[in-house]
Order: sequence, then C-alpha cells, then structure tokens
Amino acid sequence: MIKREKYISQIRNFYDSDLVKVIVGIRRCGKSVILQSVMEEIKEKSDNIIYLNFEKTIDLMKA
Repeated sequence: MIKREKYISQIRNFYDSDLVKVIVGIRRCGKSVILQSVMEEIKEKSDNIIYLNFEKTIDLMKA
C-alpha cells in the first residue's frame, strides 16, 4: 500500500475534531486506501475506531 502523505496530512488536523469527515472522489481513486491509512494512524494512539465494511454483509451479522 502506498502511503499518500499529501492527502493524509490534510486530514490529520481533523483527527480530534467532532466534525464528520467525508472523503469523495471518482470510483477506484483510492479513497478506501487513504481511510485505511488514517485508521492505522489513529489506532496507534487510540482504540476508538469502528470500521464497517458494507461490502461484506457477514461482518454486519456479527454485530
């Protein structure tokens, strides 16, 4: 996975904000990969992460 520091650095300032973060872009441009990178960074500092993959419905059945 390529770390997209340019994009992540723009999001990093909002990690502790209560604002909802939305990443938009065309299909297959790497939005999910950027979010996974952000999630990994936040996991290093906190366990306050909830990840739901709506493509895999079996994951939703566990909840």
